[in-house]
Amino acid sequence: MKNTFILSIVALIMLSCMASSPTKSLQSRLFGWWTAASGDETIVFKFDKDSMYYLDDFPVVSIPYKFAGDSITLDYYGETEVSHISFRKDTLVMKNQYGVVNCYVPVK
Repeated sequence: MKNTFILSIVALIMLSCMASSPTKSLQSRLFGWWTAASGDETIVFKFDKDSMYYLDDFPVVSIPYKFAGDSITLDYYGETEVSHISFRKDTLVMKNQYGVVNCYVPVK
């Protein structure tokens, strides 16, 4: 009886950790430098824990963001853009509320 109780508690802890892990790993995968996957654009930007920075802007301005589930909300100079985030291998895919899809690869 005691072993069953302990096993149940361990299983519950493991399940709760697994449930919260994907969101954190999705957000942490954003951290770093990115560029357009198509090669046609020279957009380069960086995500850190609470802001996004465009390298092409001078001076470099931080754009705050909020991460919730698999979506990111960016405040672009007073306009809000919400994008669904996903990854295809190491390519970052962002689909905004207007249906525009942009793909980015990490800068190495």
